[in-house]
Amino acid sequence: GLEVCGRAADVRNGGRGSPQAGVAHLPSPDLAAMKAARVFTRRFAGWGTPQQTKLFPAIKRHAELVIEKGVGSEVFTAEGKRYLDATSGIGVLSTGHCHPTVVKAVQEQAAKATHVQMSCYYSSEVLKLIDRLQPHMPKGLESFFFTNSGAEAVEGALKLARHAKKRDTVVAFLGGYHGRTSGTLAVTSSSSGYRGERAGPLPAGTVFARYPYEHAGVSAEEALASLDLLLLQQAKASEIAAVIIEPVLGEGGYVVPPTRFMYGLREWCTKNDILLIADEVQCGFGRTGKQWAVEHFGIVPDILVSAKGIASGYPLSMVATRPELSAAQQVGCMGGTYGGNAVAVAAAMATLDVFEQEKVLENVRQRGDQLVTGLRQMGSAANIAVSDVRGLGLMVGCEFDAAIVGKGFAHAVTGEAFDRGVLVLPTGHRETIRIIPALTVTAAEIDELIHVVEESIAATYAKRLAERGESFPSEGSVGYSMTKASV
Repeated sequence: GLEVCGRAADVRNGGRGSPQAGVAHLPSPDLAAMKAARVFTRRFAGWGTPQQTKLFPAIKRHAELVIEKGVGSEVFTAEGKRYLDATSGIGVLSTGHCHPTVVKAVQEQAAKATHVQMSCYYSSEVLKLIDRLQPHMPKGLESFFFTNSGAEAVEGALKLARHAKKRDTVVAFLGGYHGRTSGTLAVTSSSSGYRGERAGPLPAGTVFARYPYEHAGVSAEEALASLDLLLLQQAKASEIAAVIIEPVLGEGGYVVPPTRFMYGLREWCTKNDILLIADEVQCGFGRTGKQWAVEHFGIVPDILVSAKGIASGYPLSMVATRPELSAAQQVGCMGGTYGGNAVAVAAAMATLDVFEQEKVLENVRQRGDQLVTGLRQMGSAANIAVSDVRGLGLMVGCEFDAAIVGKGFAHAVTGEAFDRGVLVLPTGHRETIRIIPALTVTAAEIDELIHVVEESIAATYAKRLAERGESFPSEGSVGYSMTKASV
């Protein structure tokens, strides 16, 4: 009764990542209660030996590791166990764990001023950061607001759009993720799990269009047509303030939209006098090999949201827009206690220093090409399970064919990778893993990552075949050809 995702977590083998641990060494009643709580609240138990903590059990966690130290692309437990971290805190640690340039900047700023509250006075560090950011911004985005998290920034962007256009409705896309606050949940549809059992009444005013996911059968033309259809069925153009979109879909499966769709979306918004918000919380700030993901498509949004990698692990987020839009807001409606924290801002400027000094964007492009090529050239024992490898820069998804591998395969692959000392995450609802290492990751680390992912896919598929009493079809055989044809 304790099996979660097809695995009796740590009961059968004494715990992933802790070979010496066994059921006999853990208090059975507490362990059972912890697992039951996780099954009830999350239907998921992280890889590793369950930790007895007082944290909310509703926090979904990939691994039951207690990390004490991080350096570059590596993390270490208190016992000294090393893991290659291809999660980078879900795309946050752009310069890796504890980059010395960032650490030095943080230490120096902490000795100067830690909290310079935006509603009391100006922060010299925030003004410096704006000057540093401006040359990298899309044309015309010259007005800035800083807060703490991606969700807060998205809320600020939605408020800005509604104020500027004096309309209430927002268009969001199916599969999109924008946060867990009530306001951002209203425009999120990547998973109902983010709402929990009862999220309460969410803010009204959201209508949904289709995101172009060509591998799943949704073309750019069909997605654009869904925008026209919603004007007939869900809301009039005169009621819509903005469209919010992730230029690369994150929690929805790491999907890169066709350029013709993004170009068409920009035209559609302009034609209908609707603002375009680019949510680049996960895909922005160098993650895709350009400073902003929208640059790949040759478009400029009206509002751009950034967070995660902007400050290499420190809580900072940003909304950037055209000055005439922010000027439409009433004084006092934007703010926040900790927004634009001086220490986090110092980390952001140090992050830009690292980008320039170490040519980070060039590294992202090179390591991204290396990663995608390596995944596409995996041996048949792994490649047979793969239906698509996609991504931009170091935001890469590897999707498996559920018709071949069955449900829960992506999650199981991440478990095999965990056993081999590599941390990767699943994403979306179509059996996909996402690979998002630090932007400073080395060629040797990418090689290690590819090797472990290939081994993990092959091992997971071999176990699935064994469970079904089947053998692996030899390459060139009719069975092998038919299987790959279905991919």
